[in-house]
Amino acid sequence: MEYKPSLIFKNAHINTCFPTLFRRIHVTYTRERIKTPDEDFLDIDWIKNNNEKVIVLCHGLEGSSRSKYIQGTARYFSERGWDVLAMNYRGCSGELNKKVTFYHMGQTCDLETVLEKTRDYKKLVIAGFSLGANLVLKYLGERSIYPENLLCGIAVCPPCDLVSNSVAFRQPRNMIYRKYFVNKLKEKAAQKALLYPTRINMNLISRVVDIEDFDNLFTAPLNGYLDAIDYYEKTSSINFIPNIKKKTLILMPLDDPIMSKKCYPYKEVAENDYIELETPKYGGHVGFSRLFSKTYWLEERLFEYVKSIEETN
Repeated sequence: MEYKPSLIFKNAHINTCFPTLFRRIHVTYTRERIKTPDEDFLDIDWIKNNNEKVIVLCHGLEGSSRSKYIQGTARYFSERGWDVLAMNYRGCSGELNKKVTFYHMGQTCDLETVLEKTRDYKKLVIAGFSLGANLVLKYLGERSIYPENLLCGIAVCPPCDLVSNSVAFRQPRNMIYRKYFVNKLKEKAAQKALLYPTRINMNLISRVVDIEDFDNLFTAPLNGYLDAIDYYEKTSSINFIPNIKKKTLILMPLDDPIMSKKCYPYKEVAENDYIELETPKYGGHVGFSRLFSKTYWLEERLFEYVKSIEETN
């Protein structure tokens, strides 16, 4: 199954931005709030139709269950016999979480908490996008025992090598994305500073120019890492891919404008028979856009992959 974009979507930046700006989609969720072991909360959004199968969706940086790629995948699977659980990370559901920390690239403990809600299903698929893809791969690679009902994993555009990806993200071509994410993160930090004035220094927020600055000043120290590089090195999924022992699809377009060359785990995948790496020529960053179409190639390909795994089990 090949992605063949129209001429306009052969431009990676247009392909990346088009769904966020122009795709019209709205699915109806039922929200559930669950407690975390550290007395915080997570909001998870369900589409339930009494199916025996469920797909858990993990969004990207500063996304949510309302991200267009999450809603598109949720609708496509729901219409084909799957229940859907769309995760919202801490502080991403529209309400600030209780703890001083937000979410981060390697916070698999929250994913594990969410997966407790899927134990009664016969089949489980975990799919992550961008940051969520790194999260899913790390989860699959760091655990020796999986949920008994886990069928497979999916990772779309994972920034597998976070150190080199941080360098790539600072390139001029990514200025628009960088400003967008940095502004959102700074806004959240300012809100947190009001709640935790002794833990978060409001004056430091003005020093944040890129995401590595934010991670150096906030993410790393608040989560027990030495600095941003230490955080990136310890949470990069490329370190965990060799240990994955469950069928997994990694989908990474070659024209992803955000991704560094080191993020493509060719060597690690070649040495692990459980993983299938697809690198289509086009797609942008979690784009795979189409004009005048209800469905996008991305959700069709993910469903096709899952169906193929079902047929061999």
